[in-house]
Amino acid sequence: MKKIIILLVLAVFALPLSAQHEGTPPRKKHQEVTELVKDLSAVQKRKVESISKDSRERVGALRKQQRAVRDSIAMYMEREGDQSRELFPLFDREAKLQVAVNREMYTAKLRIDEVLKPEQREALRNACHKDKRAPKRD
Repeated sequence: MKKIIILLVLAVFALPLSAQHEGTPPRKKHQEVTELVKDLSAVQKRKVESISKDSRERVGALRKQQRAVRDSIAMYMEREGDQSRELFPLFDREAKLQVAVNREMYTAKLRIDEVLKPEQREALRNACHKDKRAPKRD
């Protein structure tokens, strides 16, 4: 438990610092499944778009809550004295929200996998892993 709290505290301080780093390349736009898998039928495309849209909305709402919790954490961290009584429940809430984001993303993946044929799922996996294997430029 102590390790988790320490990691969360470090993350709270590290996130603003990393966001301020100049010269950081802009994030890549997240590619849609419909862009990565070329041979979708019209029905498949509609279903995948619907699943993606619904999931994006749910993840967006969860991340908005996460930002609010992180703002509260930062506020309490700045205060003098022991803020454990206020902070510890916020740490727990932040962790639960991250779990909810991860679950939502995984559930959306499963739902999309149900729509795709096996060869389409393989093409999607290959397209997603291609970016991770690409050499990084300095």
